[in-house]
Amino acid sequence: MRNKNVAIIGSGSYLPKDIITNEDLCKNIKCKPQWIKSNLGISERRFVDNETNVDLAYNASVEALKNSNVSKEDLDLIIAVTSSPDQMSPTTASILHNKLDINKNVPSIEMNGVCSGFIYAMSFSSTLIASGQYKNILIVASETYSKHISKENRNCIFFGDGAGAVVLGQSKNGWMVSDLSSNGKGTGMSGFRMPLVGDFDMIGREVWDKAITVLPESIRSVLKKANMTSGDIDIFVPHQPSLNILKIVAEDVGISIDKVKVIMHKYANIASASIPIALDDAFKKGEIKEGDKILLSAIGSGWSWGSMVINHEK
Repeated sequence: MRNKNVAIIGSGSYLPKDIITNEDLCKNIKCKPQWIKSNLGISERRFVDNETNVDLAYNASVEALKNSNVSKEDLDLIIAVTSSPDQMSPTTASILHNKLDINKNVPSIEMNGVCSGFIYAMSFSSTLIASGQYKNILIVASETYSKHISKENRNCIFFGDGAGAVVLGQSKNGWMVSDLSSNGKGTGMSGFRMPLVGDFDMIGREVWDKAITVLPESIRSVLKKANMTSGDIDIFVPHQPSLNILKIVAEDVGISIDKVKVIMHKYANIASASIPIALDDAFKKGEIKEGDKILLSAIGSGWSWGSMVINHEK
């Protein structure tokens, strides 16, 4: 279903100040810096120091609101997306509502689809705006995986911390089409897992195998729903699991690697926040123009995955 009359009207992002290089991490683990760069496409990432997950979400949200020219008092819904919250309750969304100092009641929910969470939030929100139920929705994805993975665990090389946000609003010509999917047979120690107590764990090969299988299928499905081909896409903004995965997926669906927005060399994999951070980076650099067709795609633990095509017209 095509959700009409909806657009991204503003974006923002926030990255912690501490830059952690491959060389920094390899002091404590058995891995070579060049291997990380060659196989994952990562040179550095950001880790929080004294900041919380909500702090990152707040800073990204403030920038997105400013860039959208939407007052915080005009928000109809807040969705905070995270798979690495500071706590279970109160939710990140509730704390963010308080931190934004909004003077009215605004429904605020937290969503966890792991790395695909942002696309899920975009899909649900675009439906709400297209229906006329809401006018302005803030979606912010914030992750702090560095708090959940020991720097002596080899898995720390994959992830970084950060937050990205968008404000969705009404539009005359903008539209969005999504394709969401999930299969709980991947629940448990398949791919990657973060328990409430204990260390994060991951089976990298399973992530690889699942990603290069379901992401091309999802992209072809959403393009069919949008009545488009891969040649109609102006920019592909994916979740950032590894550069080699992105190359394989792009080639499989017929999208030139030149059209793939990559930020993992600077920030690594920031789970659900990767896509909104990459989107904000693309907007700031003028890589997305009015009328461009944007493709999003991501896969998360469990497994959950999805893709979206956006006609970017405000």
